[in-house]
Amino acid sequence: MPSPLRAFGAHRVQNPFEGRQDTRKRRRFKLQTREIPKVPGVYFFHGHDDRLLYIGKAKCLRTRVRSYFSDTSLPRPAKIKRLLAEIERYDVRPVGSELEALLLERRLIAEMQPLLNRQHKRFEVYPYLLLSKEDFPRLTITRAEPASGQKDDETGVILREMSDLMGRNVQAGLRPLETPPRAGEVPGLYLGPFTTPRHAYWALEAVVKLFPLRSCEGEIVVDAAGRGCFYREIGRCCGPCIGQTPRPDYARLCADLVTLLQTGHARQIDELKGKMMKLAENWKFEEAAQVKLQLEAIEAVAARLRRLERMRRENNAVIAQPALPDVDGAPQTALFLVRGGAVRRHLTLANEEKSWARAARVIREVFEAENDVAQFTAKTELDEMMILDRWLRSNGQSRCVAWMNDKTSRQWSSNATRKLRNSLEDGRRKTEDGS
Repeated sequence: MPSPLRAFGAHRVQNPFEGRQDTRKRRRFKLQTREIPKVPGVYFFHGHDDRLLYIGKAKCLRTRVRSYFSDTSLPRPAKIKRLLAEIERYDVRPVGSELEALLLERRLIAEMQPLLNRQHKRFEVYPYLLLSKEDFPRLTITRAEPASGQKDDETGVILREMSDLMGRNVQAGLRPLETPPRAGEVPGLYLGPFTTPRHAYWALEAVVKLFPLRSCEGEIVVDAAGRGCFYREIGRCCGPCIGQTPRPDYARLCADLVTLLQTGHARQIDELKGKMMKLAENWKFEEAAQVKLQLEAIEAVAARLRRLERMRRENNAVIAQPALPDVDGAPQTALFLVRGGAVRRHLTLANEEKSWARAARVIREVFEAENDVAQFTAKTELDEMMILDRWLRSNGQSRCVAWMNDKTSRQWSSNATRKLRNSLEDGRRKTEDGS
């Protein structure tokens, strides 16, 4: 016999934040938003005991914060319901531009770790594909960070041969933190990063069928009379331990893998496309479809890594944006010096000739220095690179951006500052005429 409580529906678990919003408190916050300035910035929501709940950015602070406390009949997400139920006070931090608000929000979330922010809190270290630095490198998934004090040594014969084949030097000095199986302190070449462990696993599954590198631990001792492992039997290893793949062929296989992930081209891809066409001609459409899915997965992995390479190679620019006025109310300018896809220097300038002359010297120092492309990209830097890449793709043709990929002129730094200064003065003049 059912319980009387169950019969009347009292057993139903309700949303813990449903119906708990204080209407009077929400109206009070809505009235207080009239004092918020209509400028870009970052806002902070605090809860009980001044616990930080949420950090957000806004193109217009007053409009954005006011939207949380507006009257609406539309259903709100569970996170917003919890936020409105627990909020006790809020703060705002005005900035000069939307770009500065985007970058400031990412940095503050990483530093302060709010309760309800998840975008920049997950995955403290992004996963990579690790090609270990051994005589016969193994391909695994790892999460890596630079190892302090670790230097390159003379081990890793295959990686040096692979570097000669690719015409580039493979930099080591990285320490894997987690890898199945664990790689310990073995340095190697880190291919990535990937935004989630799932994407890294998909990448490994996509390439391991085409490049059957070993994944087992330990040093390889070639024994021609030995017996291959289970992975060799199912085609996921080329059998270097039984002498099936000599060292030069194994090095060429590693080089082809890295070339594919960095450029999207490799001889194995052409062979796989030929196999797919041949299967289709023989009316083996199901097998051809499987090969096509494999090609699409490999292309998706290569495209993800090519985007990172493109950001490092092409996103070199100086961005001029308005900054907050100084203590006397005089206008100021913020310069973001972007090299290798990330902000290397951030300058705040007064509208004076000597300030712009100093900016030209700093620009020359940043963009004339040698650009050492690291094999490892920290998570905070990669998040910033993604934000800047989206912003530059939308605003890269505006006059407030001076690209630094072409420095043929002897006065390139002075020309860049002159262009940025003129664009800001034109923007201020239009703003004054409009007001």
